[in-house]
Amino acid sequence: MTEIQKLYLKIPKSHCKNGCFECCTNSVQFAKEEAERAGDYKYNGVCSFLDKNKKCGVYLNRPLVCRIYGASEIMICEDCEPEKYLSEEETRDIIREYTKIKDAQERN
Repeated sequence: MTEIQKLYLKIPKSHCKNGCFECCTNSVQFAKEEAERAGDYKYNGVCSFLDKNKKCGVYLNRPLVCRIYGASEIMICEDCEPEKYLSEEETRDIIREYTKIKDAQERN
């Protein structure tokens, strides 16, 4: 398991209501390993992985920001129901760790 995948485990599971794709309307950052797993990403107002049924085409390989969206007090989505919300501090800690890993991957 990679360091980024370990961070995923810190994010509460969340259930999105049918038709929810709020997180897909934001431009997304991918760490190198995430981009390799998900494939070619393009943003043109919505995520290129959003399929015609408004579902994530790479759900199992989605990046950290997609996983944390709706599961954090600072990234609330009205259509998401997380097991619990990450606090602002927990969210910032995870994002800091992610950024360090992502930056290291880009240097290599």
